[in-house]
Amino acid sequence: MSKLARGPWRRILLIGCVLAWSGPLLADGSGSVGQAQPYYLGQGLYFPQQAVRVGGYADVQFHGLDNHRNALAIEDLSLFLTKDFGARWKMFSEVELGDAVTVTDHHVTTRNANVDLERLYAEYRVSNGITLRVGKFLTPVGQWNLIHADPLVWSVSRPLTTTAAFARHSTGAMLYGTVSLQNHDLDYWLFADDSQAIGFARSHDLAYGAYGATNSLKNDFSHAVGGQFLYHMMDDRLSVGASAARYTLRDPLQQYRLIGIDFAWTGRHVEFSGEALQRTADNPTLPDEVGGFVQAVVPLPRKLYVVGRYERYRSSTQQGALSIRSIGLNYRPVRGLFLKLERLDGSRNAALDPSGWFVSAGVIF
Repeated sequence: MSKLARGPWRRILLIGCVLAWSGPLLADGSGSVGQAQPYYLGQGLYFPQQAVRVGGYADVQFHGLDNHRNALAIEDLSLFLTKDFGARWKMFSEVELGDAVTVTDHHVTTRNANVDLERLYAEYRVSNGITLRVGKFLTPVGQWNLIHADPLVWSVSRPLTTTAAFARHSTGAMLYGTVSLQNHDLDYWLFADDSQAIGFARSHDLAYGAYGATNSLKNDFSHAVGGQFLYHMMDDRLSVGASAARYTLRDPLQQYRLIGIDFAWTGRHVEFSGEALQRTADNPTLPDEVGGFVQAVVPLPRKLYVVGRYERYRSSTQQGALSIRSIGLNYRPVRGLFLKLERLDGSRNAALDPSGWFVSAGVIF
């Protein structure tokens, strides 16, 4: 997770966020928040007079890793703010308090707490099929990274394929939209990152960010260009995507090329999804980063789901490929509430994604 930059940039960001959001909410001149529409869990609270939507999510996680101390943490407290300016302009921000409180055995600490500016951008809708986004946003590589928030994914753990080879956040500009191709929808994202010049939104995305991982490499873009295409078929039951990017990471300073593919298919009794990628360094002495996973979700009665995943990954930091197997349950009693239980095992995975038990409970509001 990425800590807000210290010093003047931090103060400017905080002041700017307060002015940007408090002004519209109090725009009726009475000093009170305008009338909100009826609230439904998971959809946010909308103030139509100010065209502002407030939402977010929170989750608590338990990690019972093999050969590690058990840990219980308030993992995420995330706030979404969306403001519309007419029919074409929009601003969005996501501010997150991570690891607010962590309990290990008989020890309670807030030492790992951090405030993250996950996303902050402005958008302009050029036409029905073209939108321009400027600011800090999620890197469009694969399907998982664009829906990475804990309430929106099936498992507690995150596949290495979706985090190890590229920065999860980009700072710069992006064009995206949907066009029609042979009577089917084609989604596209084209982005350019210049994180080196736009220092206020620098991230610190861990290459191997699983809880208990001992590798501390950071995936921070210096510069990047790339894009993703996602084609929808079979009445949107099947989507097939491809990603490509060329980028420079800051530390260690190195240039890379990345290609990836992904898919998602929803049937009557099962859902399958998967991603695969390969990262190649311009320096021929550095090994490639290669991996992929396949995940299946089977619905059971009473809003319970069985989730299974298998991943194979070869990291540039260790010899040989590792394999990871995950099996779990996902319970969604009502819209916006979730409870997850997961067991993760593997071979050669102790350093990058340790085996253990995971539990997550939370709400999206």
